[in-house]
Amino acid sequence: MRSWHLRRIHIVGGPGAGKTTLARQLAEKLSFPLVDLDEIAYIGGAGPKRSMAERLADVHTVAAMSTWITEGIYLWWVDDLWRSADAIVWLDLPWHVAARRIIGRHVRGSLGGTNRHPSLRRLLGFLRTTRTYYADASSTMAVDPDEDGAATRVRTAHELARYADKLIRCSTSAEVAAFLRGATLNPACPTGARG
Repeated sequence: MRSWHLRRIHIVGGPGAGKTTLARQLAEKLSFPLVDLDEIAYIGGAGPKRSMAERLADVHTVAAMSTWITEGIYLWWVDDLWRSADAIVWLDLPWHVAARRIIGRHVRGSLGGTNRHPSLRRLLGFLRTTRTYYADASSTMAVDPDEDGAATRVRTAHELARYADKLIRCSTSAEVAAFLRGATLNPACPTGARG
């Protein structure tokens, strides 16, 4: 089994790829602080978008910490994290896996009363919108850094090419599980150290 000795881990991927699940599992295993980038991008994680200056300042603060796990779909304002990460984990699972997870999450949230976006109509709209991440083969030309909705699989691959030396690409659930099993604390970093 391969092992990775890590202190700073950034997880990226499309909707439903399992970013939040993997981030929580790693945070529990390694006792690292976890940062959901939705909380940096939007007020309350789902409200109005925060200013670019606020997002960049928060990302810079996180990147300077000694240990962290971050997760999100964002491509154009997280360079500090990508540069500082020991590993960038790209969850590049197929659309059918993501769609199944999105539906399951929606149903569980609705049954548990925790769904912030209830209704079948909203679910179908979200599935239609997120499908573009997996299917859009458009140009890799740069877009406005504030245009989070322009993140696609093709654009993710283009952006991550700069970080190939620390990229761990997982295309199956088995590869994600193998990474989780092999992720260990960097021996140079004390357990549970915080920045």
